[in-house]
Amino acid sequence: MITRITFLVLVSIFSGVALADTNETITITFQIDDDNRTPVSDAVIILTPTDGDYPEVSVDNLPTAVMNQIDKQFAPHVLVVQKNTEIAFPNADNLFHHVYSFSPTKQFELKLYKEFTAEPLLFEQSGIVDIGCNIHDWMLGYIVVSDSPYFLKTDNDGTGQVTVPKGEYEMQLWHPALSYVEAFDDKVASFTTSQTMSVSLDETVPEQQGFDDGFGDY
Repeated sequence: MITRITFLVLVSIFSGVALADTNETITITFQIDDDNRTPVSDAVIILTPTDGDYPEVSVDNLPTAVMNQIDKQFAPHVLVVQKNTEIAFPNADNLFHHVYSFSPTKQFELKLYKEFTAEPLLFEQSGIVDIGCNIHDWMLGYIVVSDSPYFLKTDNDGTGQVTVPKGEYEMQLWHPALSYVEAFDDKVASFTTSQTMSVSLDETVPEQQGFDDGFGDY
């Protein structure tokens, strides 16, 4: 069982007064590995300015995000969006899906449909949304809804980048395999130049593989 997360950071980490506001932006690169030095994909990092100063964006100015259904899997497996984003759930499979979530952050149900895009849904509350298919039990997906516009998701190499204004940020990390413990592990970091941060988890993160359980075209 994963009990904690260890951050090995290449920048100073502290609590204190936020840096002065600036319009200059920098790029922060994260490299995330587990205790076997295996890159961790689908890890989410959210950076929130400690002074709470970030641009508020209306739903009309946020592009519609997409959580597709391809080969009886949700694609992407993990989707990260800013609060007040609309998300579409197209079905690219030539069979029925029934998408739902019982998560407190967003409860919804898109009943049996195929080969067309259901009406987008508005995600107006931050948090984690677990989604499934009522027909194909193995289909699991995750939507991370962030208050802050500064977030990233790691790729297959365990790497992700985010561009932020210079300043002080609370860092939060989430991964599907860690969802049964504290969802976020908080740190505060001052970013004044573009840099790389190495994040080392102290446990092995199991590979998440999809399967169709032999149901074929069902």
